[in-house]
Amino acid sequence: MIDNIKNIYKEKFNVLPEQTYFSPGRVNIIGGHTDYNGGYVLPFCIDMGLYASIKLRNDDGFRVYSDNFNELGIIVFDLGNLDYNNNRDFANYLTGMIQELKTYWPQINHGFDIAIISNLPTGGGLSSSAALLVMIGYICNDIYNLGLSRTEIAVHAKNVENKYIGVNCGIMDQFVIANGKKDCAIFLDTQSLDYEYINIDNNYAFILVNSNITRKLVESKYNIRQKETQDILIELKKHVKINNICDLNPEDYDHYQSYLDNIDFKNRFRHLVDENSRVKAAKAAIEVGDYNALGNLLYQAHISARDLYQVSSTVLDDLVDMGMKAGSLGSKMIGGGFGGSTLNLVHRNRINLFKENFTNIYINKYNKEPIIKVVNIEDG
Repeated sequence: MIDNIKNIYKEKFNVLPEQTYFSPGRVNIIGGHTDYNGGYVLPFCIDMGLYASIKLRNDDGFRVYSDNFNELGIIVFDLGNLDYNNNRDFANYLTGMIQELKTYWPQINHGFDIAIISNLPTGGGLSSSAALLVMIGYICNDIYNLGLSRTEIAVHAKNVENKYIGVNCGIMDQFVIANGKKDCAIFLDTQSLDYEYINIDNNYAFILVNSNITRKLVESKYNIRQKETQDILIELKKHVKINNICDLNPEDYDHYQSYLDNIDFKNRFRHLVDENSRVKAAKAAIEVGDYNALGNLLYQAHISARDLYQVSSTVLDDLVDMGMKAGSLGSKMIGGGFGGSTLNLVHRNRINLFKENFTNIYINKYNKEPIIKVVNIEDG
């Protein structure tokens, strides 16, 4: 892929690039929708992602090309034209990050040409948008000598996603993409940003199955769920001193749910306090090597996301059921919901058997081959 992106850059801009970068996608083992509610998450970086080659310019112009959106050609803008523009499509992630950083660092006074290629499935729930934002932040930090830490880059990337793109996400995706570590998950407190690396036993593998249903978070019910949880928080704060819903525990639910009149709000509340508890239980299971318990927690997380948070889909539910029948220790949807992929925990010596079983079940129902990928845990 590195040689590929360099060749694409040379083909599009008629010169060799000066630098090449990689930004990984991410998988969240468990912690669905807890990140924007002040809870815990347990994500890791994967061996798929975005590659970019760049070369600095002497003026304030930018030229952007993505091989994944080749029909858009080369998108052109300059430092005086960074406001959101629908016609720019994916390049708004670049203009947004550059505008965010330029607000604080005026030494961003010249542009660059950039070519990008991704082997992340679009809408696969692997956080391609956060991977792009963090990569642009990292590039700017590098070439303009901004002196940012990786966590600071992640915080700026989240600001762009929230304020510029319009997705009310939490910090998880940006944080793990910036700070991920090979063979480790990150146990992250999304409220304080305290974190620790949790070693993953190499005898177990995580396998993705792509639903092949793409969805844009900003156009989905993701923002509706975020708004619902903010409304829940406002009501709960009338009765208990908290900063976020995930400050409460499962045992608090029976007392405080009575203050919520809406059954959907009760369900969202139940999911969040239970899910936050499951993240802590998952960390403990990994630390003692109980991957059967971890698998059970993953499946519980999916049932909760399906029934209480209501962010699954018929296809995702099918894929989870197929994963369990095929021999997964645990299966769940990943990503923001309504599409994307499922995650399956499988003992490494049973990978081929799982793939064979899953493929047979899938073909029998859908009459086509499934999209299955064993992912490795890589650095951010």
